[in-house]
Amino acid sequence: MIKTFRPYVRPARAMLATGLLASVAVAVMEWAAPWPLKFIFDSVLGHRPLPGWLGWLPAKRASLLLALAGAMVVVAAGRAVADYLSNRLVATAGQRVVLDIRCQLFRHIEGQALSFHQRRRTGDLLARLGGDVQAIQSAVVNAVPTLVRNLLTLAGMVAILLVIDWRYALLALVLAPVLAWGTRYYLARIKSVQRRARQADGDAASVAQEALTAITAVQAFGTEDVEAARYAAATGRGLVENRRAIVAQSEFTPLVTLASTVSTALVIFFGASAVMSGRLTPGDLLVFMAYLKGMYSPVRQLSKLAGVVSRAQAASERVVEILATEERVPERRRPRPLGRARGTLELDDVHYSYPDGRAVLAGVDLHVRAGTRQGLVGLSGSGKSTLLRLVPRFMDPSSGAVRLDGVDISELALTDLRRQVALVPQEPYLFRATVWENIVYGSPGASREAAVAAASAAGLHDFVESLPEGYGTLVTERGSNLSGGQRQCLAIARAMARNAPVLLLDEPTVGLDAELEAVVLAALERLAEGRTTITVSHQLLALRTADQIAVLSNGQVSESGTHEQLLAGRRVYWRLDRLQRGDSGAVPTADWHERASTSSPTKEKHGNYRHFRY
Repeated sequence: MIKTFRPYVRPARAMLATGLLASVAVAVMEWAAPWPLKFIFDSVLGHRPLPGWLGWLPAKRASLLLALAGAMVVVAAGRAVADYLSNRLVATAGQRVVLDIRCQLFRHIEGQALSFHQRRRTGDLLARLGGDVQAIQSAVVNAVPTLVRNLLTLAGMVAILLVIDWRYALLALVLAPVLAWGTRYYLARIKSVQRRARQADGDAASVAQEALTAITAVQAFGTEDVEAARYAAATGRGLVENRRAIVAQSEFTPLVTLASTVSTALVIFFGASAVMSGRLTPGDLLVFMAYLKGMYSPVRQLSKLAGVVSRAQAASERVVEILATEERVPERRRPRPLGRARGTLELDDVHYSYPDGRAVLAGVDLHVRAGTRQGLVGLSGSGKSTLLRLVPRFMDPSSGAVRLDGVDISELALTDLRRQVALVPQEPYLFRATVWENIVYGSPGASREAAVAAASAAGLHDFVESLPEGYGTLVTERGSNLSGGQRQCLAIARAMARNAPVLLLDEPTVGLDAELEAVVLAALERLAEGRTTITVSHQLLALRTADQIAVLSNGQVSESGTHEQLLAGRRVYWRLDRLQRGDSGAVPTADWHERASTSSPTKEKHGNYRHFRY
């Protein structure tokens, strides 16, 4: 864990080291604090002469008292200044370190492959970015200076006690083994509980994120109480674990207090007896008691920090676990350079299987010439969207090759490859920004004028101007203040602004009414002009102008051709066309894939529902 965080500490090490030196100064001042009081009792109130090394102090009692009192003020002032510098420098350095950790964690998460994000819960990742990093920050900013200062103070005072009188020092430390055992036991217990508490907090964040993201469905189905109960249950598990941590903390602190009280009582009893017998001066006993109190005070402070430190340790483990995860799409150390591609795409015997072994693509061969339009058709689950995701390397094929202009895309840098691709997804994501900022998203440095030009080129300028504030309209989170068709139009304008040679369209007209579908199709026609375009669609109307259409079935290309050629073939594509024209005789059956080219369509009924294998 220390090895993982070391690179983040390095830039702030000078400030951190200075702050820790100030903590050392605080400890030194703590060591010096009792001595002026000792000499006041022994040499001002009593008649014991000052040691030789203090012979330069005034001999008169009044002057000596003033000098010793001044020394107490100087020591206190020095401690205050050192304490201020320690807290400020360590806190500032700690915040910089934690900021770097948080930013790197975010970059690491967003840099992982699509499979990582499909498997991980977004809410849990947000909890690690938020609560876990915050727990680390609390420990670094608050606990580290206190921890260093108190450990140094403790070590120094034990050493001084041994020098003053080793017998009384051993008496004061008689319960140290008990404290050591208790510290080890309770820290392990609290850390284990905090680890479960942080996991429960991540679960609660996931439930909340899922419910709030799907709030339309939650309210539509009236399941607010169900989701509230799920959230309460997840939060309740965290509350239970935090209570256990509090119980452990509550048991540990009194143990320290009891041990310090017993040790103090023993030292007072035997020390007072030694003073009465003349073997020890009152000042010596006073210094000894001050050091004893100063020794157990850090122990009590450390016991109070047990919860903070344990919480930070548990949080650090969760952060390190993500930082240690490497599921990036692999890149070559020396990728092939690539300017603007022509756009020829080839898929050569491409297979793809999910991590669980389920095959999606089983030997796909496809050739798309530069500047042409390729359609992909097939039932749901046939691998259309998976094939589309292989082009920008959101994932890599299990075997086979994907080539751009004859070059295997695995030989290209991801940034170069993805700069050649513009994607219009089925559900375009819009950010909380103005319309024009959403249009030029992914086009660094592009201006509002570039957004207007892109929308105009796509034939969407009039549509954008019809919005309440035109290009300056603020889009709310996920584009919730726009209709589905309006979001799709902005996604098309965004792809136009990117001006990439390869265009990927994933169900671009799904869910649109006839009027808006015509607007979108016209915009897509302009967008696709001169670009290599691959369109995945169930709406065959969007594919009639494609130069070539491939029909995927069981992870393979079962037929290919133009719209007219595929209709003439009277196979899968022909049946899809008849279905969309309202021909009930073309309803697919369970064995449609196997019988599509040889048998006539049949119907299967079970109860009141026809069966579709999608």
